[in-house]
Amino acid sequence: MRKSIIAFSILLGVSSMNTQAEGWEFLAGTKQGYKAEPIASLMFGQMDFDGSDSSIVGVELSLNCPLLQPPTNRIRQQASITSYDDSGFEVINFEINPHYVVEVAKNLEVGGGPGLGYLYSDDTADRFAFNLGASIHYTGLPVFLGAEVRTQFTTEDNGEDMNNNRMAVKIGYAF
Repeated sequence: MRKSIIAFSILLGVSSMNTQAEGWEFLAGTKQGYKAEPIASLMFGQMDFDGSDSSIVGVELSLNCPLLQPPTNRIRQQASITSYDDSGFEVINFEINPHYVVEVAKNLEVGGGPGLGYLYSDDTADRFAFNLGASIHYTGLPVFLGAEVRTQFTTEDNGEDMNNNRMAVKIGYAF
């Protein structure tokens, strides 16, 4: 009897997952009709490390996520490299940030999501990071306009971290 209840529970759980996954496109980039809609952007903004803030400059490439797309709205994959320099303290930040985006008006999208990062600096130990961010984009022109805020949590080294916040504007070209 107990084995029957366990088997029924597993079957119920699997069928529930299939129902919830209905409409999601896994490996979306391999499906007919997938459009990457790439955008290359320059980024400008401010990054704050525990009260020490300075400007950043960087580049970003974004596209519709080729791995996963929801039945409504979309997931935009964003890969960026930014450079931070505050009086000789330099940090290069590599990030991948998928954002679930929703169109709130014609060609205007808001979104948000998690991300992973890697911070490289000659002045301190390199760090892996986890990000949480939100963004707004206007895509009605070949020129792309966007803004983003995000918080980044890093690993520690000798009790010190490189947690930071970033605000950036983006201007780019939608291919």
